[in-house]
Amino acid sequence: MQNRNLILDGDMILLHQQESFLQDNSWKDTYKMPTSADRLVIEFLKWFDRYCDGKIPWDKVGVVTTPRSTFFPPREVLLDRYHQHTQHCSSCRNALKTIKFWQWTLAVYFIVTVSVLAILPDHLRISLGLWLMVSALLGLGIAAVLKFWLMPKFYFVDYVHSES
Repeated sequence: MQNRNLILDGDMILLHQQESFLQDNSWKDTYKMPTSADRLVIEFLKWFDRYCDGKIPWDKVGVVTTPRSTFFPPREVLLDRYHQHTQHCSSCRNALKTIKFWQWTLAVYFIVTVSVLAILPDHLRISLGLWLMVSALLGLGIAAVLKFWLMPKFYFVDYVHSES
């Protein structure tokens, strides 16, 4: 998954520019396909013209597009995984819900454990305190990893070509 996202993120700006260009121009003017190997692509594009008027029907899925000449979205919009994928994919949505659930459960576990340790009698605090505190800190560490490392992967990860 990590490498696939890097490849898709690396191409996202180029793909956006190409999509915008094709929204403004006809594929017949843009591409020259003279060989018989291009026949399937030509037939698909004819079908696309017939049933979609040559435009990607973003309005049917609630995406508002603006003309290329007036708008070029920032990287945060182009590489926004939540609105492009996570909200539409049931597996990713469920994974994100599970991550959020465990993040909050572990944070609450930390708070409850520290509170209980504060009110325990000394003999119980000495015998159980170290183990409870270690488990609470471990849970807090896992919650931090979920919050600051894993959850952002479902929303936005910046892509810089020279760093990959």
